[in-house]
Amino acid sequence: MNETYKKLLNEVEKDYQQLGKEKVLIVDGLNTFIRSWTVNPTMDDNGDHIGGIVGTLKGIGYAIREYNATRCIIVFDGKGGSKSRKDLYSGYKENRGNNRFRVNRAYADLMNKEEEGVSMKRQMIGLIELLEYLPVEIMLYDNIEADDVMGYIASQLLKEEESAVIMSADKDFLQLVNDKVKVYSPTKKKLYDKELVITEYGVHPANFMVYRTLDGDKSDNIDGIAGCGLKTIIKRFPEIVDSKEITIDAMFELCEERKAQNGIYEKILNQKKLVERNYKLMQLFDPEIPTNKKLTINQKYLDNSAKLDKLGFIKKAMGMKVINSFGDVNSWIQTTFAKLHK
Repeated sequence: MNETYKKLLNEVEKDYQQLGKEKVLIVDGLNTFIRSWTVNPTMDDNGDHIGGIVGTLKGIGYAIREYNATRCIIVFDGKGGSKSRKDLYSGYKENRGNNRFRVNRAYADLMNKEEEGVSMKRQMIGLIELLEYLPVEIMLYDNIEADDVMGYIASQLLKEEESAVIMSADKDFLQLVNDKVKVYSPTKKKLYDKELVITEYGVHPANFMVYRTLDGDKSDNIDGIAGCGLKTIIKRFPEIVDSKEITIDAMFELCEERKAQNGIYEKILNQKKLVERNYKLMQLFDPEIPTNKKLTINQKYLDNSAKLDKLGFIKKAMGMKVINSFGDVNSWIQTTFAKLHK
């Protein structure tokens, strides 16, 4: 068969398979903004840094186009979002305050710490103002972390005809990967499906939490079991490579059965409370969200009423002096948001 004809048939079949299917892009808003603010050096005509705004919008736009999203939901941490986890573990994210997010190194000498804080706040406010003119939905709820809202949507709210791509550099979201959910890491430029998670980590997504609860998370100041790195965990629990889910309780049972084989099993059993705490802190497929807030999220998800106000976006972008960063802004809006629900 002629190769050109065969390629055409494959494309037609691919398009046909996509008919009636919806793809939801779920964006980790703060994660995306912080990364953009830190690495994107864009300045406006006055010499003010606007990389946080421009980088975030372009990054989201890229993901919408690349993964043919038909809907985009951007989730931010609500005020006091970490409270429930801090109540469980007072040290949660304790080291974050000691880390100073720096603007792009090329401009590091232009702003002191106070000026960087002002810049970050100004750009975050400006970003949300611009997003309100686009056909994307913003979710932000007091006392709830973005991770929990994103996990709740991906694991419990997707309709039968929907699949999702989660956009975040946080590898905790890999626990949600399944036949309907993938994770796009903007820092690694990779789209994680089940096969890539297994290839890169040696762990099936269904059992990613076994690895994470034992290993901990230094970025969130969550300590793990000493000596339980990824290689050791895979060696001592080879079952986590398979798709059959191993619960935390089942993992403890395996430790009981094997504790005579190696001291690491006894060590895990001796720190059972720490492992159980880590599981509560890190699992996202059944997040602890109050029932009334779940109802609010459900309604917002069902409403799907975001609209495009192109003129409003252009006027606001001109006033904020970010318009030139998008080149032909009309073309950028059309190619990026045309497929999103109106």
